[in-house]
Amino acid sequence: MTVISAALFGTDWRPALPGGAELLRECAARGWTVVLTGPGPVGAPALTVADPGGDPLRAALALVDGGPPHAVAVAGSVREVRAARRAGVPCVALETGGDAGPELRAAGAAEVHRDAAALLHVLDDSLLARPRAFGPVGAGTGGPRNG
Repeated sequence: MTVISAALFGTDWRPALPGGAELLRECAARGWTVVLTGPGPVGAPALTVADPGGDPLRAALALVDGGPPHAVAVAGSVREVRAARRAGVPCVALETGGDAGPELRAAGAAEVHRDAAALLHVLDDSLLARPRAFGPVGAGTGGPRNG
């Protein structure tokens, strides 16, 4: 199972991002294998894609021999949401990358949250509640959620 976090812990990692480190730790504690698409914080409970090339999301999946049905991407921009959609990976978006909720939803985000702290507050009701062993996105959930 994999969480790929481009928005929080990619090349634009900002230690002051509210809830970022806590979200990483909580995802790892819930059984996710966390893969960062770029350099992350020292000591993060995560693997890092050393050379993501032009498609960091697919490189992260390849790193852990993971498939889209077993992954959730965390994105902070319309570009990242679209990349997740192209890869067939469901996406949770954060409004920390400059794009607003409506644009992130239109690009295909299943959920949109203000920041990592807001996502952490509703984690039990999100795609990141627990790793999915199988099944399509939204199966039995009643559709997308927003926090």
